[in-house]
Amino acid sequence: MKEKNLSQKEKFEQAARDLKTDQSDAAFEAIVNKIAHAPKMTQEQIKELVRRKREAGKG
Repeated sequence: MKEKNLSQKEKFEQAARDLKTDQSDAAFEAIVNKIAHAPKMTQEQIKELVRRKREAGKG
């Protein structure tokens, strides 16, 4: 199948396979579901994360 005929999901799956990160369909689906269902961060949590990253980079 030509790459331009692939959906975004199929391109992502192919890239994962090319990187050998997809050991099995079940493992891949479990990781995708874990990411998809991760809790959303509040604006304040995002700001705190950025502050910590900046401080870690300075040290």
